[in-house]
Amino acid sequence: MTDWQRPLGTAGDLWLVRASSVIVRENLRDCPTAKSSGVRPFLNSDPVPPRRGKALEDFTFAPLMASLDLVEHRNWSLTRVIAELRRTQGRFDSRRAPAHLSLLDWTAHVLPRYLAARAAEPDGAPAPHTLPVSYEWAALHHRADRAPDSRGVTHYEQTAWGRRYVSPDGTVRDLWLPSIGKARANRSEAERAAIAYVLARGLACPRPGFQQRYQRFDDQPLPPPNRVRVFGFGCGDGKAALLLDWGQEEVVRRYREHAAPAFARAVEGSGTMPGSSCIRCKALSGCTALPLAPGLWGGRPAKTRSPRRSLSAWDMRVHGQCPAQYHLTRQLNLTSLRPEHESATRGRVVDARLNDQHRKRPARGCREIAGPVDPGNWSAGGHELTGDSARDAAAMLAQHAALCPLDGLGPKERVLVQHQLSCYVPELDVVVIATPDLVHTRSGGWVWRETKTSTSRLWEGKSLMRGYPQLALAVLLLAAGVLGGELRRSRVELELLYPDDSTFEELDPSRPAVLDEARQVVADLAEPLLHDTSYAPRTGHHCHSCDARDWCRPGSEYADRNPLTAAAIQTSEDLI
Repeated sequence: MTDWQRPLGTAGDLWLVRASSVIVRENLRDCPTAKSSGVRPFLNSDPVPPRRGKALEDFTFAPLMASLDLVEHRNWSLTRVIAELRRTQGRFDSRRAPAHLSLLDWTAHVLPRYLAARAAEPDGAPAPHTLPVSYEWAALHHRADRAPDSRGVTHYEQTAWGRRYVSPDGTVRDLWLPSIGKARANRSEAERAAIAYVLARGLACPRPGFQQRYQRFDDQPLPPPNRVRVFGFGCGDGKAALLLDWGQEEVVRRYREHAAPAFARAVEGSGTMPGSSCIRCKALSGCTALPLAPGLWGGRPAKTRSPRRSLSAWDMRVHGQCPAQYHLTRQLNLTSLRPEHESATRGRVVDARLNDQHRKRPARGCREIAGPVDPGNWSAGGHELTGDSARDAAAMLAQHAALCPLDGLGPKERVLVQHQLSCYVPELDVVVIATPDLVHTRSGGWVWRETKTSTSRLWEGKSLMRGYPQLALAVLLLAAGVLGGELRRSRVELELLYPDDSTFEELDPSRPAVLDEARQVVADLAEPLLHDTSYAPRTGHHCHSCDARDWCRPGSEYADRNPLTAAAIQTSEDLI
């Protein structure tokens, strides 16, 4: 009997663990069971779900990596590759889903920048220059006696994603890691060590087929390296940066110190943490920690079922504005390096300051908490404000002091700040995710508080839940019992903070009329999103603040024809 037990809702073999270097990333919101079952490729969901195709490619780098393969391994010209990229919609005759037009434009823009960065010598990275290799490196560990260890495993495979290069004599191996914005220099010690270990100790292997393990080439193309280097490449600014340059001894030392313990925790993980990990979890059908919410808003399954996906209020709001913006920013995570508007930064700073105050224990209200020492220059959450924006934010904090829900709250009540909540809608195969600003118990019920900053007042006559769909989703989740508690004692609250005033509204999820309206609001937003297969652009004032506008032709044309207005700025204000 092994120490690691096969989770309920799974079946299959445990003898192989295959883990990319990203497995050592540790986030408190990651589900241990989802992670430990995910690194076992021969462990499957039980029952096995039907294979479902994607309408559009949702891995941002897929067309870029395929394009680079043609340039680096088949010597295609850049002109030919870009023409083929557009002709095949990024599929290059593979079985992958076609790419959105904006992703094709982004790829065509990044491709020559990457090749130029590779041809140049990045700062701090002296010769030798390295050449591309088409095979993979995998660090393989097999138990000599073939007997399963305490985890039930006989074979371990460790890999690292990226572009691979090696010096002609094999003494230096390089890995280039593209990032959407700037080169990521903040990777943890564990992740850097895990990547370096694959480069230093990995064997040359062909890419394995489906349900196959890595097999080393009998004749290794080159000897093991003496030195490994990892470079980050920022697709947004076209700049490369050296992330590490280590010899074999340093790699092994750092791996043992930082990566090996994190790797062991990932492989041995148990326990549950419902949330975004549920989307790809093999054990979801047997999980008792994820609340079930059939018929949450009465949605109907799409005719063409896609892989399991998540849904949040922000997803619905963005898709409601522009389907292309949802696909590009929420699914592909395309972002601009342009600085965000000061109103958005102001919202983040106020949000961070309130979160810090509400997390203090024992819980206490904000009435007696002093504001910023210098209202004209202060920061929170890594964001800094100066001038009128800083003074407006400080005034908003003062407005909140009179509305803080923790004032007078009993010491035995529960308080959760930015706590992720989730539930599963089985007939739609959708994981609904929400992160309230603040939830707390009071007299047997749950109070869900959303706090927003703004400079404009509520529109009279407009439905509160239509203006703020997160309120509608909150009503449905409370009514579905996701938090538990007595529904008739629960409520949803909206706190709007202005520099010179505030607004407070509340909704009773136990009232049938409120619940019916919440279902309709969510259905009107969620159903078009879940049934969408093309994510066509819908232009409007939101184009000005869209992170993906540079890659959206209709959005760019709209923004050029319509100068920035106060209405466009307002779309970025309600962030907290």
